[in-house]
Amino acid sequence: HDALPIYNDMLGDGLPEDERTWAFDFRVMTLTAWWRVPMQSLVAGLPTDPAAQYRLHKAMLQQLQYNRPRKYWVLKGFHGFRLKELFDTYPDARMVWLHRDPVQVAASRTMMMADIAEGMVGPVDLHAEAKKHLKMTRASIANTMTNPLVDDPRILHLRYTDFIADHVGAVRRYYAFCGRELTAEAESAMRAYLADNPGDRYGKFRYSTQLLTDIGEDLDALHAEFRPFRQRFGVPIENRG
Repeated sequence: HDALPIYNDMLGDGLPEDERTWAFDFRVMTLTAWWRVPMQSLVAGLPTDPAAQYRLHKAMLQQLQYNRPRKYWVLKGFHGFRLKELFDTYPDARMVWLHRDPVQVAASRTMMMADIAEGMVGPVDLHAEAKKHLKMTRASIANTMTNPLVDDPRILHLRYTDFIADHVGAVRRYYAFCGRELTAEAESAMRAYLADNPGDRYGKFRYSTQLLTDIGEDLDALHAEFRPFRQRFGVPIENRG
Protein backbone atom coordinates (compact mmCIF):
# COMPACT_ATOMS: atom_id res chain seq x y z
CA HIS A 1 0.00 0.00 0.00
CA ASP A 2 2.85 2.41 0.81
CA ALA A 3 4.30 2.01 -2.67
CA LEU A 4 0.97 2.51 -4.42
CA PRO A 5 -1.08 4.91 -2.29
CA ILE A 6 -2.93 6.51 -5.19
CA TYR A 7 -3.80 3.23 -6.89
CA ASN A 8 -4.93 1.54 -3.70
CA ASP A 9 -7.15 4.48 -2.81
CA MET A 10 -8.50 4.91 -6.33
CA LEU A 11 -11.94 3.69 -5.31
CA GLY A 12 -12.01 5.26 -1.87
CA ASP A 13 -13.16 3.00 0.95
CA GLY A 14 -13.82 0.19 -1.48
CA LEU A 15 -14.13 -3.57 -1.09
CA PRO A 16 -11.65 -6.23 -2.20
CA GLU A 17 -12.32 -8.02 -5.45
CA ASP A 18 -12.91 -11.74 -5.89
CA GLU A 19 -9.26 -12.18 -6.86
CA ARG A 20 -8.27 -11.61 -3.23
CA THR A 21 -10.29 -14.71 -2.32
CA TRP A 22 -8.80 -16.71 -5.18
CA ALA A 23 -5.35 -15.74 -3.89
CA PHE A 24 -5.79 -18.23 -1.07
CA ASP A 25 -5.82 -20.95 -3.72
CA PHE A 26 -2.14 -20.03 -4.27
CA ARG A 27 -2.50 -20.32 -8.03
CA VAL A 28 -2.63 -16.61 -8.77
CA MET A 29 0.04 -13.96 -8.29
CA THR A 30 -1.90 -11.74 -5.89
CA LEU A 31 0.25 -12.80 -2.96
CA THR A 32 3.50 -11.76 -4.59
CA ALA A 33 2.08 -8.82 -6.50
CA TRP A 34 0.47 -7.02 -3.59
CA TRP A 35 1.96 -8.16 -0.35
CA ARG A 36 5.51 -6.78 -0.15
CA VAL A 37 7.25 -9.34 -2.34
CA PRO A 38 9.59 -7.36 -4.63
CA MET A 39 9.09 -9.20 -7.88
CA GLN A 40 7.29 -8.62 -11.14
CA SER A 41 3.69 -9.80 -11.31
CA LEU A 42 2.81 -12.53 -13.78
CA VAL A 43 -0.30 -10.77 -15.06
CA ALA A 44 -1.77 -13.89 -16.60
CA GLY A 45 -1.20 -15.75 -13.35
CA LEU A 46 -0.27 -19.38 -12.90
CA PRO A 47 -2.03 -22.49 -14.25
CA THR A 48 -5.36 -22.53 -12.45
CA ASP A 49 -8.17 -24.86 -11.50
CA PRO A 50 -11.26 -22.60 -11.73
CA ALA A 51 -13.63 -25.19 -10.27
CA ALA A 52 -11.42 -25.55 -7.18
CA GLN A 53 -11.09 -21.79 -6.87
CA TYR A 54 -14.85 -21.31 -6.94
CA ARG A 55 -15.32 -24.02 -4.32
CA LEU A 56 -12.92 -22.13 -2.09
CA HIS A 57 -14.64 -18.86 -2.95
CA LYS A 58 -18.05 -20.25 -1.97
CA ALA A 59 -16.73 -21.75 1.25
CA MET A 60 -15.24 -18.42 2.27
CA LEU A 61 -18.49 -16.58 1.56
CA GLN A 62 -20.39 -19.15 3.61
CA GLN A 63 -17.95 -18.64 6.46
CA LEU A 64 -18.30 -14.86 6.27
CA GLN A 65 -22.09 -14.97 6.32
CA TYR A 66 -22.41 -17.60 9.06
CA ASN A 67 -24.92 -16.53 11.73
CA ARG A 68 -25.57 -13.25 9.93
CA PRO A 69 -28.85 -11.93 8.47
CA ARG A 70 -29.59 -13.16 4.96
CA LYS A 71 -28.50 -10.63 2.36
CA TYR A 72 -27.50 -10.55 -1.28
CA TRP A 73 -23.81 -10.83 -2.07
CA VAL A 74 -22.57 -8.22 -4.55
CA LEU A 75 -19.15 -9.17 -5.86
CA LYS A 76 -16.64 -7.89 -8.38
CA GLY A 77 -14.32 -10.17 -10.26
CA PHE A 78 -13.19 -11.36 -13.67
CA HIS A 79 -15.31 -14.33 -14.74
CA GLY A 80 -15.30 -14.18 -18.55
CA PHE A 81 -12.98 -17.15 -19.03
CA ARG A 82 -14.67 -19.24 -16.31
CA LEU A 83 -18.38 -18.75 -16.85
CA LYS A 84 -19.13 -22.48 -16.67
CA GLU A 85 -17.45 -22.81 -13.27
CA LEU A 86 -19.12 -19.62 -12.04
CA PHE A 87 -22.63 -20.81 -12.88
CA ASP A 88 -21.92 -24.38 -11.78
CA THR A 89 -21.04 -22.99 -8.35
CA TYR A 90 -23.68 -20.26 -8.23
CA PRO A 91 -26.55 -21.33 -10.52
CA ASP A 92 -28.79 -18.52 -9.23
CA ALA A 93 -26.17 -15.80 -9.77
CA ARG A 94 -26.86 -12.75 -11.90
CA MET A 95 -23.98 -11.06 -13.65
CA VAL A 96 -23.44 -7.64 -15.20
CA TRP A 97 -20.79 -7.45 -17.91
CA LEU A 98 -19.37 -4.15 -19.11
CA HIS A 99 -18.09 -3.89 -22.68
CA ARG A 100 -15.64 -1.27 -23.88
CA ASP A 101 -13.71 -0.36 -27.02
CA PRO A 102 -10.92 -3.00 -27.01
CA VAL A 103 -8.34 -0.50 -28.25
CA GLN A 104 -8.90 1.63 -25.16
CA VAL A 105 -8.94 -1.48 -22.98
CA ALA A 106 -5.52 -2.57 -24.25
CA ALA A 107 -4.01 0.88 -23.69
CA SER A 108 -5.62 1.38 -20.29
CA ARG A 109 -4.68 -2.01 -18.87
CA THR A 110 -1.11 -1.59 -20.12
CA MET A 111 -0.64 1.67 -18.24
CA MET A 112 -2.51 0.47 -15.16
CA MET A 113 -0.33 -2.60 -14.74
CA ALA A 114 2.81 -0.61 -15.58
CA ASP A 115 1.97 1.86 -12.82
CA ILE A 116 1.42 -0.98 -10.37
CA ALA A 117 4.64 -2.77 -11.35
CA GLU A 118 6.69 0.42 -11.21
CA GLY A 119 5.57 0.97 -7.64
CA MET A 120 6.93 -2.45 -6.68
CA VAL A 121 9.93 -3.21 -8.88
CA GLY A 122 10.91 0.07 -10.54
CA PRO A 123 10.90 1.06 -14.24
CA VAL A 124 9.15 -1.29 -16.68
CA ASP A 125 9.41 -1.84 -20.43
CA LEU A 126 6.26 -0.19 -21.78
CA HIS A 127 6.72 -1.72 -25.23
CA ALA A 128 6.83 -5.22 -23.77
CA GLU A 129 3.85 -4.45 -21.52
CA ALA A 130 1.81 -3.07 -24.43
CA LYS A 131 2.48 -6.16 -26.54
CA LYS A 132 1.54 -8.45 -23.66
CA HIS A 133 -1.68 -6.64 -22.83
CA LEU A 134 -2.78 -6.32 -26.44
CA LYS A 135 -2.31 -10.09 -26.75
CA MET A 136 -4.42 -10.66 -23.64
CA THR A 137 -7.08 -8.23 -24.87
CA ARG A 138 -7.29 -10.17 -28.13
CA ALA A 139 -7.66 -13.42 -26.19
CA SER A 140 -10.41 -11.89 -24.06
CA ILE A 141 -12.35 -10.64 -27.08
CA ALA A 142 -11.97 -14.02 -28.80
CA ASN A 143 -13.39 -15.73 -25.72
CA THR A 144 -16.27 -13.28 -25.54
CA MET A 145 -17.13 -13.89 -29.17
CA THR A 146 -16.98 -17.69 -29.01
CA ASN A 147 -18.08 -18.74 -25.51
CA PRO A 148 -21.74 -19.84 -25.78
CA LEU A 149 -22.38 -18.90 -22.15
CA VAL A 150 -21.90 -15.23 -23.03
CA ASP A 151 -25.52 -15.34 -24.23
CA ASP A 152 -26.76 -16.86 -20.96
CA PRO A 153 -29.92 -15.04 -19.80
CA ARG A 154 -28.38 -14.61 -16.35
CA ILE A 155 -25.95 -12.05 -17.80
CA LEU A 156 -26.80 -8.39 -18.38
CA HIS A 157 -24.53 -6.77 -20.97
CA LEU A 158 -23.88 -3.04 -20.55
CA ARG A 159 -21.72 -0.60 -22.45
CA TYR A 160 -18.89 0.91 -20.44
CA THR A 161 -19.73 4.34 -21.84
CA ASP A 162 -23.30 4.06 -20.53
CA PHE A 163 -22.05 3.11 -17.09
CA ILE A 164 -19.64 6.05 -16.98
CA ALA A 165 -22.37 8.44 -18.15
CA ASP A 166 -24.82 7.38 -15.42
CA HIS A 167 -23.45 5.14 -12.68
CA VAL A 168 -26.63 5.00 -10.63
CA GLY A 169 -28.80 4.53 -13.71
CA ALA A 170 -26.71 1.53 -14.69
CA VAL A 171 -27.09 0.05 -11.21
CA ARG A 172 -30.85 0.66 -11.35
CA ARG A 173 -30.99 -1.20 -14.65
CA TYR A 174 -29.13 -4.12 -13.10
CA TYR A 175 -31.49 -4.18 -10.12
CA ALA A 176 -34.44 -4.35 -12.51
CA PHE A 177 -32.70 -7.15 -14.42
CA CYS A 178 -32.45 -9.06 -11.13
CA GLY A 179 -36.10 -8.40 -10.28
CA ARG A 180 -35.21 -6.07 -7.43
CA GLU A 181 -36.04 -2.45 -6.66
CA LEU A 182 -33.38 0.17 -6.06
CA THR A 183 -34.71 2.03 -3.04
CA ALA A 184 -34.45 5.78 -2.62
CA GLU A 185 -32.28 5.21 0.44
CA ALA A 186 -29.85 3.03 -1.48
CA GLU A 187 -29.71 5.48 -4.38
CA SER A 188 -29.02 8.35 -1.99
CA ALA A 189 -26.19 6.39 -0.39
CA MET A 190 -24.68 5.64 -3.80
CA ARG A 191 -24.81 9.27 -4.88
CA ALA A 192 -23.26 10.36 -1.58
CA TYR A 193 -20.46 7.85 -2.04
CA LEU A 194 -19.75 9.12 -5.57
CA ALA A 195 -19.74 12.71 -4.34
CA ASP A 196 -17.42 11.94 -1.42
CA ASN A 197 -15.03 9.74 -3.41
CA PRO A 198 -14.30 11.37 -6.78
CA GLY A 199 -11.98 9.20 -8.81
CA ASP A 200 -9.53 12.02 -9.51
CA ARG A 201 -9.17 13.41 -6.01
CA TYR A 202 -5.53 12.29 -5.84
CA GLY A 203 -4.79 12.84 -9.50
CA LYS A 204 -6.14 11.43 -12.73
CA PHE A 205 -5.10 8.10 -14.20
CA ARG A 206 -3.65 8.89 -17.62
CA TYR A 207 -2.92 6.66 -20.58
CA SER A 208 -2.82 6.95 -24.34
CA THR A 209 -3.30 4.73 -27.37
CA GLN A 210 0.18 5.90 -28.34
CA LEU A 211 1.24 2.92 -26.25
CA LEU A 212 -0.07 0.80 -29.13
CA THR A 213 1.23 2.86 -32.03
CA ASP A 214 4.65 2.91 -30.37
CA ILE A 215 4.84 -0.87 -30.83
CA GLY A 216 3.89 -0.59 -34.49
CA GLU A 217 0.14 -1.14 -34.29
CA ASP A 218 -2.21 0.74 -36.62
CA LEU A 219 -5.29 1.96 -34.75
CA ASP A 220 -7.54 1.79 -37.81
CA ALA A 221 -6.49 -1.82 -38.36
CA LEU A 222 -7.22 -2.62 -34.72
CA HIS A 223 -10.65 -1.01 -34.95
CA ALA A 224 -11.36 -3.12 -38.04
CA GLU A 225 -10.15 -6.24 -36.24
CA PHE A 226 -12.52 -5.63 -33.33
CA ARG A 227 -15.49 -4.46 -35.41
CA PRO A 228 -17.51 -7.71 -35.00
CA PHE A 229 -17.25 -7.38 -31.23
CA ARG A 230 -18.29 -3.72 -31.27
CA GLN A 231 -21.23 -4.47 -33.53
CA ARG A 232 -22.43 -7.35 -31.39
CA PHE A 233 -22.50 -5.30 -28.19
CA GLY A 234 -23.13 -1.85 -29.65
CA VAL A 235 -19.77 -0.55 -28.46
CA PRO A 236 -18.63 2.76 -29.97
CA ILE A 237 -15.07 3.64 -30.91
CA GLU A 238 -13.72 5.96 -28.22
CA ASN A 239 -11.73 8.80 -29.75
CA ARG A 240 -9.75 9.90 -26.74
CA GLY A 241 -6.17 9.43 -27.91
